[in-house]
Amino acid sequence: MKQVDFDAISKNFEYFWNNEYFGRCAVWITAPRSRNSVEFPRPETPEDLVREWTCGEWILKKNRIWAENTYYRGEAYPQIILNLGAAGHAGFFNKSRFQFAENTIWFFPLDEGEKLVFSKDTFLYKATVDLARYLADNSNGEFIISMSDCCGNADALAHLRGSEQLLVNMLDDPDTVKKELAVMETAWEEITRDVYRAVKDNNRGGSSIGWMGTYARGLHAQMQSDMAVMLSPDQFREFILDELVRQSDVLEYPCYHLDGREQMRHIDMLLGIEKLRMIQYTFVAGQPSPLEQLDALKRIQRGGKLLLLFLDPRDIKPILENLSARGLFIHTWCDDPEDAERVFKLVQEYSRE
Repeated sequence: MKQVDFDAISKNFEYFWNNEYFGRCAVWITAPRSRNSVEFPRPETPEDLVREWTCGEWILKKNRIWAENTYYRGEAYPQIILNLGAAGHAGFFNKSRFQFAENTIWFFPLDEGEKLVFSKDTFLYKATVDLARYLADNSNGEFIISMSDCCGNADALAHLRGSEQLLVNMLDDPDTVKKELAVMETAWEEITRDVYRAVKDNNRGGSSIGWMGTYARGLHAQMQSDMAVMLSPDQFREFILDELVRQSDVLEYPCYHLDGREQMRHIDMLLGIEKLRMIQYTFVAGQPSPLEQLDALKRIQRGGKLLLLFLDPRDIKPILENLSARGLFIHTWCDDPEDAERVFKLVQEYSRE
């Protein structure tokens, strides 16, 4: 990992996870080294799409080019995001249907009445584990390999049943929904353990959530329920909370992805999960800016949870003037290395306990 001092970075992450102040907040800053954008040929055939998502050799080649053209500052480091679909464990069931697209993987509902049958022999399960192993075995320590993006049992179940139908089932047949969520949990736990076993040696005994840029020396992964924006607090307690408590017991460094301010109606339950370490708050397009949601962010910090925010560089100074830098992780991006250095100095100047 020639571009960064990963020993220093991992030490700062250790301070962060222990909620210890190390002179500033944790910060991920990246910038392109050149204004000439890196471009790859667009996939044109179904075979191209399969290669784009599952071929370890191709993915490693692309990431080496990206890394060489990326400037890293703060706690940023070269990584490869293991991504075979958000809530990707929806593809780990017999007769599950999915489609590779250029920028995403689409999942389609099972036929009505089709029973959920989890299987490690499904194409996507084997592809996820095989890809994790290949990247870990062949990256030569150049990258951290992230955990898979298999998260959110209700979100994955919504792929398999259809979102509207799942909401109806929660009202009409809650016991069946709970049984199916338990099956989804089994799939989540199996893929989480298998991927961690595949990547931890390459990752110096640790793991990361790729799109967040986090790292921890131990089992660290993302929890979420984007479905929660459509659930009342009572429904969240009935269908979601037990999953999050259980997953927080499985993980050493659990993080909850809170998707937009509608989920703040569930915040007391989230803050009440003893082993939940961090909340990543997403500012959804069309909702108020981060600076208009300071009360919610302060509430998370007062509740004793670490806080991760994706911020436009222009919002960093006022955020640091209003929030404690202790246990705060800011993820941002810049146009060039000079701008990245300017933002890093700003973080140093305005961080406070």
